[in-house]
Amino acid sequence: MFLYILYHGITILKTLRHSLPERTHSGPVQLLVLVPHRDARLPLRNWSGALFTAGIYGAWSFPQVAPLAIAAEPFTRETLKSLACVLREQSLAGDGNGKINAGGAAVISAFPGNALPGAAIFGPALNIALPADLAPQIAENILYRFAAPVLGCALLRNDKLPPALPAPPVFSFRAAALANMRYRPLAAGRDLYSFAWNIGALHWLPSVHR
Repeated sequence: MFLYILYHGITILKTLRHSLPERTHSGPVQLLVLVPHRDARLPLRNWSGALFTAGIYGAWSFPQVAPLAIAAEPFTRETLKSLACVLREQSLAGDGNGKINAGGAAVISAFPGNALPGAAIFGPALNIALPADLAPQIAENILYRFAAPVLGCALLRNDKLPPALPAPPVFSFRAAALANMRYRPLAAGRDLYSFAWNIGALHWLPSVHR
């Protein structure tokens, strides 16, 4: 379920939290992420800077990628290639141009349960998500699926936002890749916004043939 809120002119979609199997709260989280081509990430970098100026101090605490799922283990190369084909087919299902649309709404996407307690990602909404009806051998590795993915432009704590924010960018892109990402809080970090992450090899969505 999702809750839409109009917040100072920005539509925010807040995901409801779910529980995950018990894990160490300070431990790393294994993610499957969608990585836009670096050219498409320019408006995201600019917006992250504007968010930091507006008072969101976690604006640089999450990379500009979209988490699609929390996984028990990193996905294999073959699985990433297979999922990349699935997402490309999804991008072609609408008007057939293969574009992935971002923006139009600023979204708060909370990490579920005890994955990263009190943490949420803030960024432009995407019109693409990992399908729910995946093959059993793929689905069994997924602990949680983000039904409404967002491109990370900031990390929030306890879903707190300042009173006025710049509007999110609205753009589209075709070139994107899937990758495993390991996201880990830093024990010595300050202000609860210090994290380290590692993004694995990129597996690009197949090209769009015109």
